[in-house]
Amino acid sequence: MIRRAPSFLFVLITIGCAHLQPGPINAISAPPPAQRPGHVYLIRGFHDWYSDGINRLADELRRDGVDAQVFAESQWEDVGQRLVQSRGPGDHEPLVLIGFSYGADDVVRISRELTPRRVSVDLLVTIDPVTPDAVPANVRRSVNFYQPNGVMDVFPFLRGIPLHREPGDAAPLKNVNVRAEQDLAEPNTSHATIAASPRIHRAIEQLVVQTCAAPSQAIGEDGR
Repeated sequence: MIRRAPSFLFVLITIGCAHLQPGPINAISAPPPAQRPGHVYLIRGFHDWYSDGINRLADELRRDGVDAQVFAESQWEDVGQRLVQSRGPGDHEPLVLIGFSYGADDVVRISRELTPRRVSVDLLVTIDPVTPDAVPANVRRSVNFYQPNGVMDVFPFLRGIPLHREPGDAAPLKNVNVRAEQDLAEPNTSHATIAASPRIHRAIEQLVVQTCAAPSQAIGEDGR
């Protein structure tokens, strides 16, 4: 897979570059807080481009009582390896993976690496995936927030695309075209701004809190 932008677009893209701290790999599978069960791991975009919003989303989830850890895109293989080593089919704590841009592609890859271990991903959330693989059958529920970008769609790093499941897999997968959803659409939404969208954050928070609800607070797929 090509992971670098053409040089003539380098200056344009690096406008969104930010220096963000790498995530704490040792925190993976650490005991969650008492308020909510489960673990949420977020992966930022390539070189942290346009990814400040992912850090803010993690902060918002923590305020909701969720154990959320955020990692650089360059750490995705370490995150996947740590999850493969630390989780098994008997784990009952919910597992949520969230990724943006190339980080969205990465959380799909991590899910696929967990398949041989028979580890379920309770919720997979992607924001503007770029060149994702098919979502594997061990993902119980997948929601993809993306926005097509017209003529700029020829550049895979400046737009998002729908996800798809492997053939024959009927588990829930929802592709949300942000531009077509009145509740989510905002002026000038682009690959550079989508990860920081407060409206998308609220939608993701609701999904995560439902997934990581305490037994007395559990909410089903039908919202009841």
